[in-house]
Amino acid sequence: MTVGPELFGFPPPVALPDLRWLGPDYVSVLVYDLTRGLLRQDPGTQVMGVRCEGDPDLRASVDSAGVIRSHDAAFPLQVFVQDGDGRPWRLRGRWTYSGRDLGTASASINHYWQMHTAEGV
Repeated sequence: MTVGPELFGFPPPVALPDLRWLGPDYVSVLVYDLTRGLLRQDPGTQVMGVRCEGDPDLRASVDSAGVIRSHDAAFPLQVFVQDGDGRPWRLRGRWTYSGRDLGTASASINHYWQMHTAEGV
């Protein structure tokens, strides 16, 4: 059995219906994408926990018919990791998803991490 990181403070998916474009479980998607990004930087990284520090900032744009075609969702996070050398860190930053042309054949979803602080713990 594989045990993932501890998760704290994320609003339940049913409380954020505007995030359906990320799938039925946005938290799992976020943690998976975040972990992959950290592993690209240091293949020995282990994500121990992720804390959502507040409600996500959600911004949508609609087309002339009133259909949401563009959506950004930014999450204020603390990420607890152990680097490849075994040192523990607390990273604080903002994880953002940007969905464009949603509901069309050319839909795309990108994501990025903006780190504010990294502290050894």
